[in-house]
Amino acid sequence: MKNADSRADLPPARIETERFVLRCWSAKDARLFKSALDMSLEALQKWIPWARDEPSPLSLIEERLRQYHNDFNAGKNALYAMMDVDEREVLGGVGLYRRVGPGALEIGYWVRSDLAGMGLATAGTAALTNAGFSIPGISRIEIHCDPRNEPSAAIPRKLGYSLTEIRKDVETSSDDPERSTMVWTLSADEYELTWMRSI
Repeated sequence: MKNADSRADLPPARIETERFVLRCWSAKDARLFKSALDMSLEALQKWIPWARDEPSPLSLIEERLRQYHNDFNAGKNALYAMMDVDEREVLGGVGLYRRVGPGALEIGYWVRSDLAGMGLATAGTAALTNAGFSIPGISRIEIHCDPRNEPSAAIPRKLGYSLTEIRKDVETSSDDPERSTMVWTLSADEYELTWMRSI
């Protein structure tokens, strides 16, 4: 895995592996993003709250990706396009979110429906685990998922995260009153003890 140089307080802006490239989103990716997202909506809307507001017009997606880019550079959420190695297709997306408290990050991920089950989300999550712990002051990384989403829950388990909590979601919809969230955690100490720093 090859990482581009970055500010010490930010994750790498670009991560290259043999299978894909992770890089900061750009507004110029809007058409590729929309194509990948729209073909995957049926699967994503079942599990990911933001996907329920899709599909969006291209202009709105361009603005969203521009904001992702700005947030990345400002040290806020770091959302990445997962591209094929030639950067002609969006395979999915992964991100480091600063919404789980100080000294912590949450990893989120999705892959295009036609690529599910090929290990891309696991490899992307592994790459972001390495990237997250490269940021000074990060003491833990979390992954949240619905217990019923077995493929998603398998990813933190494969990567050595521990299931630390199952939360009953406060904001449940009338058509899904049983929704809950698994919280998987990996501490910096566990990472240092158990992880090889390459994929």
